[in-house]
Amino acid sequence: MKLKKLMTILLTTVITTAVLTGCGQQENAKDAQKKPLKVATNATFVPFEFKGDGDSDYKGYEVDMIRAVGRVMGRDIEFNNIPFSGIIPIIQSGDMDVAASGMTITKERAGKVLFAAPFYESKLVILTNKNSGIKSVEDLKNHSVAVQMGTTAADYAQNLGLKTKQFDHNAEALMELKIGGSDAVIADKPVADYYVATEGKGEDVVIPIPDSKKEYLAFAMNAKNKDLQKEINAAIAKLKETGEFQQIYKKWFNVDPGDLPKTAEETLQ
Repeated sequence: MKLKKLMTILLTTVITTAVLTGCGQQENAKDAQKKPLKVATNATFVPFEFKGDGDSDYKGYEVDMIRAVGRVMGRDIEFNNIPFSGIIPIIQSGDMDVAASGMTITKERAGKVLFAAPFYESKLVILTNKNSGIKSVEDLKNHSVAVQMGTTAADYAQNLGLKTKQFDHNAEALMELKIGGSDAVIADKPVADYYVATEGKGEDVVIPIPDSKKEYLAFAMNAKNKDLQKEINAAIAKLKETGEFQQIYKKWFNVDPGDLPKTAEETLQ
């Protein structure tokens, strides 16, 4: 009788412990979901992510978009401003959850990180002074070209064998043009257009690069974090469904976004 009673007590203890452990694990999972998304950015990529003069807050199209994504996911956003060349390594290390830094989806990068659904379609262009004598890509061969390190613009310039000056921050490349240290900048079209509209003062022009392929910008995350990729893709789809995605896009570019691929994988085919 005593043995039976002892067995009952032991069984009850085991069941209680298992239930409490299960509840604890569920609570831990919920807590993890509520933690802020740690976002790595390089806040010099106007108009995607930047800081205004004397302004400590982050702003820009991509900043607004990741904040909207976080809101749909029920998570706050915690920005960390680092050089662009360090973005992928810090995502790979797991120290940051998401990269929101105007990153173009490429096959090489897709071998290192996962990409969410793209939020912007772009092309590379040349930005130069209207009196520089530069009218096409061919004219760049005898000129100094500023680019941001680690970008598709830097890759393009190097593949052409151009004389380049590379900078950690996009704003530094633009400043190099402004002070006359370089004759041109190769950059994404929205960056060049925004610069001409706000800083160019009628002196700078944007020149198309005919052989520039379509580029798609997207958030990136650790290659092992497929759950986060699915969550962010679902949040982007929800924002499109409610119209908020389109509102954010039009706020910054004054046009509708058009049809974008639903996954990063579509852009690599």
